Order: sequence, then C-alpha cells, then structure tokens
Amino acid sequence: MITEQKIRNKLFLLVVFLILNACADNKPPKGAYWNGDADFMHITSDQMHMIYSVDVIGQKIFLDGFYEIIKKNTDKIIYKLEVKELEFGKKQDGTPFCRAWGYIDASSIQSYLYVQDCHPVN
Repeated sequence: MITEQKIRNKLFLLVVFLILNACADNKPPKGAYWNGDADFMHITSDQMHMIYSVDVIGQKIFLDGFYEIIKKNTDKIIYKLEVKELEFGKKQDGTPFCRAWGYIDASSIQSYLYVQDCHPVN
C-alpha cells in the first residue's frame, strides 16, 4: 500500500533530481563562434585603440587558446591574443555579440576581440 508520506518523498526526490540536473547543464561556455564582423580593441596603460575589420581564421575561439588577429582580407598579423575570458551580450536590436578578453604579446593588460552575431560553444 502506498502511503501519502511515500508519495511526498518520491515527489521531493524527483524535484531535487530535476534541480540538480538543470544546474549541471549551466556550464560556462568554453568558446565562441561567429558569422558577423570582428574588431579588435587594443588597450594599453596610456590609450584604447579600436582596430576595425579584423579576422581570426575559422571564426571560432576557445578559452586558453592562442589566436592571430589578422587585418581583414590580408595576411597581415596585427596581434596574437591569448583568450582568457568570454563575455556574451545582445545589442539593442537583439543581435548577439561577444568579447574575447585576453593578453596580447607580452602585455599584462587585457585587450579584446569584439565580434557580432556571436554564439557560445559549450
């Protein structure tokens, strides 16, 4: 015979399982890919300088990876970026964007790659 207490216990266990399962799926993204344009913000202790129309081969990046920032439609390497943090957001028009923060060359100041139509990779 199933008692009311057994039903409550099973219901409680089901709720706990669903909560734990939902929390397990909320891992931070380990990378990003994009279909839009990319720009690069070089930050130093003296200034911030935006370099428009850059590219990364493959249009995909991952945390702790090293990437060459290339002037779009050329072979000219502008900087080498070590990605340390990913930031995702949406513009006012709803377009997703992201910033890949990291160190360039031997700098101790983080700069970022800004890309539009950007999506997380889990």
